[in-house]
Amino acid sequence: MTCGKPLDTAVMAYAADSVGAPTPTPTPEAGKQFCVVAMDARNVGKSEAIWNADSTVSLNVGDTRYTQSQKESDYALDYAQYFNSKGQVGPTFGLNPGSRGPVHGIFQIPAGQQPTSIWVTSSTAITTVDGVGPGYLVLLNR
Repeated sequence: MTCGKPLDTAVMAYAADSVGAPTPTPTPEAGKQFCVVAMDARNVGKSEAIWNADSTVSLNVGDTRYTQSQKESDYALDYAQYFNSKGQVGPTFGLNPGSRGPVHGIFQIPAGQQPTSIWVTSSTAITTVDGVGPGYLVLLNR
C-alpha cells in the first residue's frame, strides 16, 4: 500500500496512450491523498472468477470506511489494463481456477492520515440489504 504519492506514472501514461490523447495527471480532492492498495488475488474456486475492489474492499482510518468512487474505480481499471498489457492478468478480466494475478484498489483518504485496516468482503458488496457481509479485516501495522 502506498499513500500520499501520485498515481503510477507508467500506468497513467499507458491509459493516455490507450485513448490516443494526453490526459491530465490525476490529483486527489482538496484535503485528501491517494492510497493505492496492491493485492494478489488467487482463484481457489472451481470456475472462472471476476473480481475487483469496487464495493468489496474498504480502506479504513479508525472507524471511518473509505471505498472507491466511480473516479477511483476508473483509475483502478487503468491499473488492471496496464498490468494485463504486461502479461499479468488479474481478476478484473477473469481468473481461472488456480490462477492468480494483481488487483488494485485506489482510495482517497484525508491528507496526513494513515489507514489502520482494510476490509475485504467475501460477498458481492460490503453492505447488502442483510447488513455487512462476511469478510476479512486486515489490521495494518504502520
